[in-house]
Amino acid sequence: MQFRYQALQRKREPDELDAPVLLAAPRGWIAVFVVMIVIAGACVWALVARLEVTVAAPGVLTHPGGTSQVQSPYTGLARELLVRPAEQVRAGQPVARLTDGTGHARTITSPFSGKVISAALTTGQFVRAGATVATVERTDLPDDRLVALVFVPADQAARLAPGRPVDLSVSTAPPAAFGLLRGRVTAVDPYPLTREGLAAIAGGDLAAETFHRGQAPRLVTVDLIPDPGSASGYAWSTAKTPPVRLGSQTAVSASIELRSQSPFDLVLGR
Repeated sequence: MQFRYQALQRKREPDELDAPVLLAAPRGWIAVFVVMIVIAGACVWALVARLEVTVAAPGVLTHPGGTSQVQSPYTGLARELLVRPAEQVRAGQPVARLTDGTGHARTITSPFSGKVISAALTTGQFVRAGATVATVERTDLPDDRLVALVFVPADQAARLAPGRPVDLSVSTAPPAAFGLLRGRVTAVDPYPLTREGLAAIAGGDLAAETFHRGQAPRLVTVDLIPDPGSASGYAWSTAKTPPVRLGSQTAVSASIELRSQSPFDLVLGR
C-alpha cells in the first residue's frame, strides 16, 4: 500500500527535465580553485626563483705569502734558539745558533720577514743541513694584507672563478653571535697542490693533513671585504660584529657561491 501511494504521487509530479544538475557543492569548487592557485604559484616559483649552488671548503686566515720554512744551511748541534712563536722577525735576523762539526759557531738567519708560527729547535739537538728551524708566516710581499686561503677539492673547483662571493665561518667568532665574514674570490690556482706545496703554504705536514681530504685541493685566494665601521675592519653578514680585529692563522670554513639556478633547472639536472 505504501509503494502504491508513492507511485501515484510520482505520476502526478511533472518531469523536471530543465532543472540544473548540481555536480559539486560550492565548498568543493572553492577547494578546486585553491589547489589550482597553489599549483600555478608553484610553477611560477619553479621558473622564476633562484637557488644558490655553493661549495664548502676549509681554509685559514693568513697573508698572501703563506708560510715559509727557515732551514739550516749547516750540520751541527743547536746551541740557542733566538725566536719564539708569535714573535716578528726581519729578513736577515738571527733565529738560531749552532756548532758545526769543526767546532765553529754558526748563526742561522731568516731570509724573509714575518711572524714566527713555530720553532721546535731545542738546545743540544742534532741538526742536519736542510732541517727546518722555524716556520714563518711571511708579511714581506708588496701587496701584503689579510686574506683567506681556502683549499677546495679539485673535483668541486671546476666552476670557480674570480669575483664569486664567499661567506666565511670564523672559528674565533661564532656565527650564531656574529654572523659570517664576507669575502670575494680573487684568484684560483689552475693546478691541484701537491702534499709538499700544501705543507709549505699551511705551515707544515700536520697542518696540511687538515686540508688534504682524500684528494689534492686547489688553492683559492679570498679577499675580505673591508668595512671601516666594523671593529674587526671587515664586513659581516650581521650588524653585530666581533669587538676585536681578526688575526692570522685563524681557521675558517668557506661557502663559495658557484652559480644560481632555478628549481626547474635543478629538477631537470641542468
